Amino acid sequence: LQDVSFTARPGEFIAFVGPSGSGKSTLLRVLLGFEQPDSGSVYFDGQDFSRLDVQAVRSQIGVVLQSGRVMAGDFFTNIVGASAHTIEDAWEAARMAGLAEDIEAMPMGMHTVVSEGANTLSGGQRQRLLIARAIVSKPRVVFFDEATSALDNRTQAIVSRSLERLNATRVVIAHRLSTIVNATRIYVMEHGRVVQSGRYQDLIAREGPFAELAKRQVH
Repeated sequence: LQDVSFTARPGEFIAFVGPSGSGKSTLLRVLLGFEQPDSGSVYFDGQDFSRLDVQAVRSQIGVVLQSGRVMAGDFFTNIVGASAHTIEDAWEAARMAGLAEDIEAMPMGMHTVVSEGANTLSGGQRQRLLIARAIVSKPRVVFFDEATSALDNRTQAIVSRSLERLNATRVVIAHRLSTIVNATRIYVMEHGRVVQSGRYQDLIAREGPFAELAKRQVH
Protein backbone atom coordinates (compact mmCIF):
# COMPACT_ATOMS: atom_id res chain seq x y z
CA LEU A 1 0.00 0.00 0.00
CA GLN A 2 1.27 3.46 -0.89
CA ASP A 3 -0.26 6.80 0.12
CA VAL A 4 -3.71 5.30 0.77
CA SER A 5 -5.84 7.76 2.73
CA PHE A 6 -9.58 7.84 3.32
CA THR A 7 -12.13 8.91 5.91
CA ALA A 8 -15.38 7.08 6.67
CA ARG A 9 -17.90 9.07 8.68
CA PRO A 10 -20.61 7.38 10.77
CA GLY A 11 -23.18 5.64 8.57
CA GLU A 12 -21.23 6.03 5.32
CA PHE A 13 -20.85 3.24 2.76
CA ILE A 14 -17.27 3.13 1.46
CA ALA A 15 -16.28 0.69 -1.29
CA PHE A 16 -12.90 -0.41 -2.62
CA VAL A 17 -12.59 -2.01 -6.05
CA GLY A 18 -9.74 -2.97 -8.32
CA PRO A 19 -8.07 -5.90 -10.06
CA SER A 20 -6.73 -8.88 -8.13
CA GLY A 21 -3.51 -8.00 -6.31
CA SER A 22 -4.25 -4.26 -6.18
CA GLY A 23 -4.04 -4.13 -2.37
CA LYS A 24 -7.71 -4.24 -1.35
CA SER A 25 -7.46 -7.20 1.04
CA THR A 26 -4.16 -5.90 2.45
CA LEU A 27 -5.92 -2.63 3.28
CA LEU A 28 -8.60 -4.54 5.18
CA ARG A 29 -5.96 -6.45 7.13
CA VAL A 30 -4.37 -3.14 8.14
CA LEU A 31 -7.76 -1.75 9.21
CA LEU A 32 -8.28 -4.83 11.41
CA GLY A 33 -4.80 -4.66 12.93
CA PHE A 34 -3.55 -7.91 11.38
CA GLU A 35 -0.81 -5.93 9.63
CA GLN A 36 0.91 -2.71 10.70
CA PRO A 37 1.53 0.18 8.27
CA ASP A 38 5.21 1.12 7.79
CA SER A 39 4.17 4.76 8.01
CA GLY A 40 0.94 6.55 8.74
CA SER A 41 -1.83 5.50 11.12
CA VAL A 42 -5.34 4.11 11.34
CA TYR A 43 -7.77 6.09 13.50
CA PHE A 44 -11.08 4.98 15.00
CA ASP A 45 -13.17 7.86 16.39
CA GLY A 46 -10.06 10.04 16.22
CA GLN A 47 -7.96 7.64 18.30
CA ASP A 48 -4.80 5.98 17.00
CA PHE A 49 -5.58 2.26 16.54
CA SER A 50 -2.03 1.27 17.58
CA ARG A 51 -2.71 2.70 21.05
CA LEU A 52 -6.06 1.00 21.53
CA ASP A 53 -6.95 -2.52 22.68
CA VAL A 54 -7.09 -4.33 19.34
CA GLN A 55 -9.52 -7.00 20.58
CA ALA A 56 -11.86 -4.37 22.05
CA VAL A 57 -11.94 -2.50 18.73
CA ARG A 58 -12.52 -5.69 16.73
CA SER A 59 -15.39 -6.65 19.03
CA GLN A 60 -17.26 -3.56 17.82
CA ILE A 61 -16.76 -4.43 14.14
CA GLY A 62 -18.76 -6.94 12.10
CA VAL A 63 -16.37 -8.68 9.71
CA VAL A 64 -16.91 -11.05 6.80
CA LEU A 65 -13.68 -12.16 5.13
CA GLN A 66 -13.27 -14.31 2.02
CA SER A 67 -11.58 -16.86 4.27
CA GLY A 68 -14.38 -16.79 6.87
CA ARG A 69 -15.16 -20.28 8.18
CA VAL A 70 -18.36 -21.97 9.24
CA MET A 71 -17.90 -23.87 12.51
CA ALA A 72 -19.08 -27.41 13.20
CA GLY A 73 -22.30 -26.93 15.16
CA ASP A 74 -25.85 -25.73 14.67
CA PHE A 75 -26.96 -22.50 13.00
CA PHE A 76 -27.58 -20.86 16.38
CA THR A 77 -24.00 -21.50 17.57
CA ASN A 78 -22.59 -20.37 14.24
CA ILE A 79 -24.47 -17.07 14.43
CA VAL A 80 -24.03 -16.12 18.11
CA GLY A 81 -20.68 -17.83 18.83
CA ALA A 82 -19.62 -17.45 22.46
CA SER A 83 -21.73 -14.32 23.00
CA ALA A 84 -24.79 -14.11 25.25
CA HIS A 85 -27.20 -13.50 22.38
CA THR A 86 -30.57 -15.25 22.46
CA ILE A 87 -32.31 -17.42 19.89
CA GLU A 88 -34.46 -14.37 19.01
CA ASP A 89 -31.28 -12.39 18.29
CA ALA A 90 -30.08 -15.20 16.04
CA TRP A 91 -33.39 -15.25 14.12
CA GLU A 92 -33.28 -11.47 13.68
CA ALA A 93 -29.73 -11.66 12.31
CA ALA A 94 -30.78 -14.50 10.00
CA ARG A 95 -33.68 -12.41 8.69
CA MET A 96 -31.38 -9.43 8.11
CA ALA A 97 -28.99 -11.68 6.19
CA GLY A 98 -31.79 -13.19 4.08
CA LEU A 99 -31.18 -16.64 5.61
CA ALA A 100 -34.24 -17.12 7.84
CA GLU A 101 -36.40 -18.85 5.21
CA ASP A 102 -33.63 -21.36 4.49
CA ILE A 103 -33.20 -22.16 8.19
CA GLU A 104 -36.97 -22.51 8.68
CA ALA A 105 -36.99 -25.13 5.90
CA MET A 106 -34.29 -27.19 7.66
CA PRO A 107 -35.39 -30.25 9.70
CA MET A 108 -34.30 -28.81 13.08
CA GLY A 109 -34.61 -25.13 12.22
CA MET A 110 -32.06 -23.01 14.08
CA HIS A 111 -30.71 -26.17 15.76
CA THR A 112 -29.90 -27.92 12.47
CA VAL A 113 -26.24 -28.91 12.55
CA VAL A 114 -23.93 -27.81 9.74
CA SER A 115 -20.58 -29.43 9.12
CA GLU A 116 -17.30 -27.58 9.52
CA GLY A 117 -16.53 -25.90 6.22
CA ALA A 118 -20.26 -25.85 5.41
CA ASN A 119 -20.14 -28.66 2.83
CA THR A 120 -23.90 -29.07 3.22
CA LEU A 121 -24.60 -25.40 2.41
CA SER A 122 -24.62 -23.61 -0.93
CA GLY A 123 -22.13 -20.79 -1.49
CA GLY A 124 -24.89 -18.23 -0.99
CA GLN A 125 -26.11 -19.86 2.24
CA ARG A 126 -22.57 -19.93 3.61
CA GLN A 127 -22.09 -16.23 2.85
CA ARG A 128 -25.43 -15.33 4.44
CA LEU A 129 -24.54 -17.32 7.56
CA LEU A 130 -21.25 -15.41 7.88
CA ILE A 131 -23.13 -12.12 7.37
CA ALA A 132 -25.66 -13.07 10.09
CA ARG A 133 -22.75 -13.79 12.44
CA ALA A 134 -21.18 -10.42 11.62
CA ILE A 135 -24.33 -8.38 12.29
CA VAL A 136 -25.95 -10.23 15.23
CA SER A 137 -24.30 -7.75 17.65
CA LYS A 138 -25.55 -4.79 15.58
CA PRO A 139 -22.03 -3.40 15.16
CA ARG A 140 -21.30 0.27 14.49
CA VAL A 141 -18.85 -0.67 11.73
CA VAL A 142 -18.86 -3.55 9.21
CA PHE A 143 -15.98 -4.70 7.00
CA PHE A 144 -16.96 -6.97 4.10
CA ASP A 145 -14.39 -8.59 1.79
CA GLU A 146 -16.26 -9.93 -1.27
CA ALA A 147 -18.94 -10.91 1.27
CA THR A 148 -21.90 -10.99 -1.12
CA SER A 149 -20.32 -12.36 -4.31
CA ALA A 150 -22.48 -15.54 -4.24
CA LEU A 151 -25.80 -13.82 -3.48
CA ASP A 152 -28.55 -13.34 -6.04
CA ASN A 153 -29.95 -9.85 -6.61
CA ARG A 154 -32.98 -10.38 -4.35
CA THR A 155 -30.88 -11.52 -1.37
CA GLN A 156 -28.31 -8.81 -2.04
CA ALA A 157 -31.12 -6.24 -1.79
CA ILE A 158 -32.30 -7.72 1.55
CA VAL A 159 -28.77 -7.52 2.99
CA SER A 160 -28.28 -3.96 1.69
CA ARG A 161 -31.55 -2.77 3.25
CA SER A 162 -30.67 -4.45 6.56
CA LEU A 163 -27.29 -2.74 6.68
CA GLU A 164 -28.89 0.61 5.89
CA ARG A 165 -31.34 0.11 8.78
CA LEU A 166 -28.44 -0.73 11.10
CA ASN A 167 -26.90 2.61 10.11
CA ALA A 168 -23.49 1.02 10.49
CA THR A 169 -20.46 2.46 8.74
CA ARG A 170 -19.67 0.06 5.89
CA VAL A 171 -16.26 -0.56 4.36
CA VAL A 172 -16.69 -3.03 1.52
CA ILE A 173 -14.32 -4.70 -0.90
CA ALA A 174 -16.42 -5.52 -3.93
CA HIS A 175 -16.01 -7.50 -7.12
CA ARG A 176 -19.56 -7.14 -8.46
CA LEU A 177 -19.90 -3.43 -9.14
CA SER A 178 -23.70 -3.73 -9.09
CA THR A 179 -23.46 -4.18 -5.29
CA ILE A 180 -21.92 -0.74 -4.72
CA VAL A 181 -24.14 1.51 -6.84
CA ASN A 182 -25.34 3.29 -3.68
CA ALA A 183 -21.91 3.68 -2.06
CA THR A 184 -21.14 7.09 -0.55
CA ARG A 185 -17.65 6.89 -2.11
CA ILE A 186 -15.82 4.35 -4.23
CA TYR A 187 -12.03 4.06 -4.27
CA VAL A 188 -10.38 2.32 -7.23
CA MET A 189 -7.06 0.66 -6.40
CA GLU A 190 -4.17 -0.42 -8.63
CA HIS A 191 -0.73 -1.61 -7.48
CA GLY A 192 -1.37 -0.57 -3.87
CA ARG A 193 -2.50 2.96 -4.72
CA VAL A 194 -5.84 4.72 -5.01
CA VAL A 195 -6.04 5.81 -8.66
CA GLN A 196 -9.63 7.07 -8.78
CA SER A 197 -12.41 7.93 -6.34
CA GLY A 198 -15.96 9.25 -6.43
CA ARG A 199 -19.59 8.17 -6.62
CA TYR A 200 -20.68 5.35 -8.91
CA GLN A 201 -22.52 7.57 -11.41
CA ASP A 202 -19.57 9.97 -11.70
CA LEU A 203 -16.97 7.22 -12.11
CA ILE A 204 -18.96 5.23 -14.68
CA ALA A 205 -19.49 8.36 -16.79
CA ARG A 206 -15.82 9.11 -17.38
CA GLU A 207 -13.01 7.15 -18.99
CA GLY A 208 -10.69 5.51 -16.51
CA PRO A 209 -9.99 2.37 -14.46
CA PHE A 210 -13.51 2.16 -12.99
CA ALA A 211 -15.23 2.37 -16.38
CA GLU A 212 -12.83 -0.32 -17.64
CA LEU A 213 -13.73 -2.61 -14.73
CA ALA A 214 -17.43 -2.04 -15.43
CA LYS A 215 -16.98 -2.75 -19.14
CA ARG A 216 -15.28 -6.08 -18.39
CA GLN A 217 -18.16 -7.17 -16.15
CA VAL A 218 -20.77 -6.41 -18.81
CA HIS A 219 -19.02 -8.43 -21.52
